[in-house]
Amino acid sequence: MEAEDVMAGREFQVPSADVLRLAAGSQCSAYDCEFVLLAQRLNVPLITNDRAVLVGFPDTAVPLL
Repeated sequence: MEAEDVMAGREFQVPSADVLRLAAGSQCSAYDCEFVLLAQRLNVPLITNDRAVLVGFPDTAVPLL
């Protein structure tokens, strides 16, 4: 099975303006903020070991133990 076939229908888009707002208000990159925003929109925790994300978004990010 091709990777694209496996991922079909499981792609998400987040508004760039919202991503940039999160990035501007934190020490995180826009790339990281895309994942933060997606987790917030899906109402799921973002599991990460990225310290900047953990510090910048404590209500969303959870450390990988």
